[in-house]
Amino acid sequence: MLAFAPSFSQEVSDDEDVIVVSAGKIEQNIEDAAEKVQVISSEEIHESGAKTLSEAVKNLPGVTVKGASGGNPVDSISMQGFDSSYIKILVDGVAVTGDLGGSTAVFEIPVEMIDHIEVVQGASSALYGSDAMGGVINIITKKAESEGDVTFHANFNEEFSYMKSGNWRNYAAATASVAGEHLSSVVTGSFDYTPGKEKSAYYALSGGYLDYYETPKKRLGYARGSLDWTDDWGKVGAYALFADSLQKSNFTATGFNTGATMAYATQRAEGGVSGEYAAGDNLLFSGFSSLKSYFLDTTYDVQAGSDSSVTDTDSQFLDWESEIRSSYDFNDFNKILFGVNANLETIKGDSFDGRKKSLLLSAFAQDTITLFDEKLDVVPGLRLDFAPKMEGTTAQFMATPKLSLKFTPTDETTIRFAYGMGYKTASLKQKYWIFYHNYASGEGNFILYGNPNLESEKSQSFNLSAEQKIGERVNVTAGGYFNFIKDMITSVVTDSTTSPQKRTYENVDKAITYGGDIGASYKYDRFDAKAGYAYTAAKAYDEESGKWEDLALRVTHRITASAGYMIPKIEAKLSVNAEWNSKQLVTVGKSDYTPDYLMLGATLSKTFWEEKIEAYIRGDNLLNNKNFKDGTDGQNQEEYFGLKDGTTVSVGARIKL
Repeated sequence: MLAFAPSFSQEVSDDEDVIVVSAGKIEQNIEDAAEKVQVISSEEIHESGAKTLSEAVKNLPGVTVKGASGGNPVDSISMQGFDSSYIKILVDGVAVTGDLGGSTAVFEIPVEMIDHIEVVQGASSALYGSDAMGGVINIITKKAESEGDVTFHANFNEEFSYMKSGNWRNYAAATASVAGEHLSSVVTGSFDYTPGKEKSAYYALSGGYLDYYETPKKRLGYARGSLDWTDDWGKVGAYALFADSLQKSNFTATGFNTGATMAYATQRAEGGVSGEYAAGDNLLFSGFSSLKSYFLDTTYDVQAGSDSSVTDTDSQFLDWESEIRSSYDFNDFNKILFGVNANLETIKGDSFDGRKKSLLLSAFAQDTITLFDEKLDVVPGLRLDFAPKMEGTTAQFMATPKLSLKFTPTDETTIRFAYGMGYKTASLKQKYWIFYHNYASGEGNFILYGNPNLESEKSQSFNLSAEQKIGERVNVTAGGYFNFIKDMITSVVTDSTTSPQKRTYENVDKAITYGGDIGASYKYDRFDAKAGYAYTAAKAYDEESGKWEDLALRVTHRITASAGYMIPKIEAKLSVNAEWNSKQLVTVGKSDYTPDYLMLGATLSKTFWEEKIEAYIRGDNLLNNKNFKDGTDGQNQEEYFGLKDGTTVSVGARIKL
């Protein structure tokens, strides 16, 4: 049951102990999942120093996190060559409301309430519908567990960070849980604040001063509460959350006399109920219903010498989603899952006439068939989606099949294959938004019109992976993928003779992404280590030239590594993590590249008083932005990615009651 995750403060360590739900929407051991699932435990999150979802997943070899730089206002996640608008992010199986572009601002999701994170790469639309062409990230929240009588647990965390630039960051969080025989509750709150560094520079050509943020200002306040009742017949639960965030950054800089600062402010409120009912030993019903509200205010302050123009865009989202599932175990070899889902998305704002709506009605089914003495699992699935005619759009119907195979020839070897269709419906922005881009002259001065008759983007996805255990200490994995996408949505020029130029969204492109990754892990006594390499290629077909062109801003080569060692005598743990991204193409059809990206961090922690108190010190960006190769225009890692803060030192403490 998606809504009810493992118990409070579970540590995900050994494979035989890990229960996941994302691969099949049912609880199962990670080794039994037909599709490859990567899991990040709360302990790994803490050791890495992560405070947000984007920081927590950045060390996975096949996952790329891009910060607020290069024209991107907020953090984003990409997998298998797909950007964040193609990655479905869920919390306990419920989709997180996205921004105007359909993606999720991942810096708005804190980690304090996370028990573990499950990542499934590759098209997952058969189970999760639209926006899952590139994969799914499912956050499983902490749950309270009773130890017989009424049990109380609480965690407090306080951390202060100081950057070489003089900037600083303060993070404070608390989690409290109460559990009895039937009733349990968890309340989580956190506040993350970085003031940023605002500067004023004199430009001789403009004859004036320009204000800009050398490093971003960030603020995130978050509170979430859940209440669950468990009985012999099943479970019921409810949750509510509120989050308020602000990010201000230097959005772009052009030449010597212009600049733009972007303020990205949001308020998120959400509530929902979930339930699970066991109708006998083999039949289980489950589901959820949630109501989500999301306010987004983006402000562009464009400066050119003594002149300044401000563009403010306000948007309000109000979404409702409900799902009911049933799973039936015919016998030990055949298990069927069936479900229906309804998702109503609405938006109103400065760039829309009235409130715009889209409705998606879905039915999905999946059958797990176990053959040959449990050595082969065959998992076919199908999803049917119907989007009725609304707001002048045409009705659309989509059938999305999938097939997953898991072959276990020995206890040490597992081979997985997955084929799936993926799709992504046009976002409300792409359908209705009228965007005035008047920040630049020439082709940069245009009006972009939405298109309510856009078709859904579609993909064919193939994934193959193998896992080999070598003894009790070493685990090696390798995998590859290929995705073919058609009817890609992009903006095209419809009238270049007018000023401003006119553009609109259309289904015009097709593209492919392909690549693979290898990884290894080792664990023995006081030492553990992981390392991985990922290769990604992404190309779009150019109708005019008849050639496949490399897509921009994709990380072709990526290396990640982490290690931990419990130091004897002082019993303190030293954790080290590193990541390297190769250069990225900046513009399609040109030979301009970003610099490569190299990051190194380390944490030293020690527990006291029967592990009830933990103190730690951590260093991030320890190489102070040293990279191997600068960009084509001569920019180094610090300049291009906006990493002006440099090396960061953090000290913190966590108390458990």
